[in-house]
Amino acid sequence: MSRLSCEEARELLPLLALDVLDVDEADVVEDHVGRCSACEVEAASYAESAASIALAVEQVDPPPALKQRMLSAARRPRVLTAATWTDERSNGRWIYAFRRHLGSLVAVLALLLAAGTTLWAINLHSELGMQSAQIAALNERAQNYQRVTSVLQAADTQIRMLNGTGDAPTAYGRVYVDPSTGEGMLMVRGLPPLPAGRVYQLWVVGNDGQRESAGVLNWTDRDGNGYTLIQCPEKLAHWRWFRVTQEPSGGSNDATGPRMLGGEI
Repeated sequence: MSRLSCEEARELLPLLALDVLDVDEADVVEDHVGRCSACEVEAASYAESAASIALAVEQVDPPPALKQRMLSAARRPRVLTAATWTDERSNGRWIYAFRRHLGSLVAVLALLLAAGTTLWAINLHSELGMQSAQIAALNERAQNYQRVTSVLQAADTQIRMLNGTGDAPTAYGRVYVDPSTGEGMLMVRGLPPLPAGRVYQLWVVGNDGQRESAGVLNWTDRDGNGYTLIQCPEKLAHWRWFRVTQEPSGGSNDATGPRMLGGEI
């Protein structure tokens, strides 16, 4: 008699408990249960469950013809050939392998889902970070536009022309400034485009040559055009000239680079 493995026996234990196996099939399973304590415990559990189900069903009298049908079926014995048993064992193994691999498949799918969710969260976080940076830049630009508009619309705003020097002969600029507050804007055109690590810095210069910074221009387009908000010293009338020089990034405490633009205050 062929012997079953535990995996194959466990596939048949529920059928054994329900008493739906053929005699030869039941003998094979019971032979394994008799030799395997683990499967014996599991078989007892199935038997207890089957008994509970039977007791839970309302008892009724069987129809009279049932006895004759059962006797007729019993007279047709089923022969469990080696081929049949091999096929059934193969089917049992296939069911067990399918269930085992199904669990692995579910675990892999769960892992892929978790990985996909993590990547989605990372991408979402990155996109949100980029959008936050863009929103911050737009807010800053909007604030600058608002300040520029305020300067240009102020009733006391004055305009001073700046002319190019020998280092930028075709360049020119304008300073828009409120003399009472010193707040304003520098606009330049045609300067040499700023190289990396350099800025244009606006100075106010007195009759004695004293200079004070009024702001820096960090960016120009490829044609040397740009603008920036400035803050001139109070009592602007005490100063004589505007000067624009090229300085290291961040600006200088005193003018060190070539003078590019100039004009009277």
